Amino acid sequence: MRTLLLTAALSLTFPAWADQVRLQDNAPAQHVVVKGDTLWGISETFLKDPWQWPNVWHLNRDEIKNPHLIYPGDVVRLGRDGAGNVRLSLEKGPRLNATVKLSPHAYGEPIVIKETGIPSIPEQAITPLLSRSGVGDPSDLENAPRILGSSDARVMFGVNDRIYAGRGDGGTVDWRIVRLGQPIKNPNDKKEVLAYELVHVGEAQTVLPGDPQLLRITRAEQEVLERDRLLPAWKAEPIQYLPHAPEIPISAKVAAMIGGSVHAGVWMTVVLDRGLRDGLEPGHVLALFRAGRSVADPKCVRADKIAFLAGGEDHGNDCIRDQSDKSALPDTRVGLAFVYRVFNKVAYALVMKSNEQISLGDSARNP
Repeated sequence: MRTLLLTAALSLTFPAWADQVRLQDNAPAQHVVVKGDTLWGISETFLKDPWQWPNVWHLNRDEIKNPHLIYPGDVVRLGRDGAGNVRLSLEKGPRLNATVKLSPHAYGEPIVIKETGIPSIPEQAITPLLSRSGVGDPSDLENAPRILGSSDARVMFGVNDRIYAGRGDGGTVDWRIVRLGQPIKNPNDKKEVLAYELVHVGEAQTVLPGDPQLLRITRAEQEVLERDRLLPAWKAEPIQYLPHAPEIPISAKVAAMIGGSVHAGVWMTVVLDRGLRDGLEPGHVLALFRAGRSVADPKCVRADKIAFLAGGEDHGNDCIRDQSDKSALPDTRVGLAFVYRVFNKVAYALVMKSNEQISLGDSARNP
């Protein structure tokens, strides 16, 4: 086996990175990659801040977007260079028969391996969500085939019913049946609709192509209605974005929870009110914050109550009436989230850590 070093000394080009990297107190000397591992999990094995993964590998922006893949059987080793800076190296496992090009430069040529590497985050936490939900806009469905009805003039349909719909693209046979649901509004401006929940109604299969085409409903989460729309069935693709901190300041809020809940925990998805237009991209790691509770007392009402409960006037006398008082406690960091799907105005983020329940209106900022 040959050891492949994917990093040079951190201090050679980016000295600030060395100060940012914090190793776990019990970081192992090596980790053998096994099936079921994720990039996040391996990063967290070595680093207290998993989003520092690209830094210790010394990857440039293009390599972060198109990362070198890691496979079961590989060995990730922890070491230091001559200056004491942390670095990781990858020893390819015996199962892989890949040609790898080495480069003496920090920004070497990409390592292209055809097999599927381990995912960034647990796929079981997001696959049902990606295949059966989403967000959309009326314009997204304008050209999607519309369910026209059935030969018996019903307007509601179920499993095994045959229905007609507009012409497909000619190559798609398996479809998702969807409709727009509740609007997702800007937490700071309730008049602005950022997107709509895309309700997964069911699934259908083309029986006879044409215009209209004939389909059979193969699955129904609820009644399928005339005028529902068809989208091509979702195809599973592994999420292999490297966890990394945004390069620009991000200030987002939790605008919705998939499924209509008002709270979320670990391995649950939140919808952020920022998207492509704001610079978010898959792989971004954001810290989640609960806004500090207001302790403003512009009319000294709270101080008077405390003075009464204390049996004296001390608290009442030390309060100064101030109509502009907006005092509040500091924000509390309550978790970390990994952005894995980004739309124009909103994004999906998987909660990776949480000290408390994540709530609607919580903030998401650079970690």
